[in-house]
Amino acid sequence: MSDVELITIGMTCFNAEGLIGRAIDSALNQIWDNFEIVIVDDGSSDGSVEVIQEYASQHEHIRFIQHDVNKGFPAALNTVFENARGKYVALFDDDDISMADRLSKQYERITSYERMYDTEMVFCYTNREVYALEDQANPLYKLEAIGRQDVAPSGEVVADFLLWHTGKRGFCWGMFGSCTLMVRAETIKKFGGFDENFKRCAEWDVAARAAYLGAHFIAVDNVLVHQFKTPSADKANMIPLIYALQLRRKHKAYMNGKGRGLHLASIFLASARFYGAKNNKIAARIFRGLHFILVCGR
Repeated sequence: MSDVELITIGMTCFNAEGLIGRAIDSALNQIWDNFEIVIVDDGSSDGSVEVIQEYASQHEHIRFIQHDVNKGFPAALNTVFENARGKYVALFDDDDISMADRLSKQYERITSYERMYDTEMVFCYTNREVYALEDQANPLYKLEAIGRQDVAPSGEVVADFLLWHTGKRGFCWGMFGSCTLMVRAETIKKFGGFDENFKRCAEWDVAARAAYLGAHFIAVDNVLVHQFKTPSADKANMIPLIYALQLRRKHKAYMNGKGRGLHLASIFLASARFYGAKNNKIAARIFRGLHFILVCGR
């Protein structure tokens, strides 16, 4: 038996027949000496199951779990964490590629941070490059992760960053992203797992709940994931905004607590981000201006 820590690679799949094999290969190619791969198919209707079963038949450290019906991404993540045998879980998306040294670099980063700050409540991400499916040689852009350099944020300032403003000065802010996350399995279970009412924003919700209790948010300052832009129903039309607003409704009591009354400001910010991503510059500027007025008035 290996003396190296067992790490669980968790992967969820929904109708990714043409891409899931590549993602599994990147998991199998990790240079870390002791890992298992838990793959949860969330009711796929294409040939994903057959692809995964073929891999599982050839690699004994792949465990395959099927949902009979599509329950949604958060439910599939919860199944991963419920079945993880490793102390740490690294999440791999079904359409992305992780670099071979991802597990080793994240493990070193998270464990050294835990020792330094005497905490087990740490969310560890990585930088990533985003690619179009039709051009896998040239990245469209790079996304830098939260806490990739000093000072990594922790506690309620992270909830504030997620919910209503762009970040308190003095901290290294950046992107979240479940496709780059490594975290202790027990940390996610401590907060009751991912809220299955969210098709989107479930990771922000669990991060906010953890932040209330002092969790730390760090990252490896290297590109360890190549993320590919693929269409999906939960990214279409108004759905991202719907769940961004649902997130803020759930956390309304926190934002309005201590006499702050920031729930409305958070709605304006979510709307500005949504319309900015849709390249509706006029609407984005209006909502960002309203957000700025409310926040500066506090």
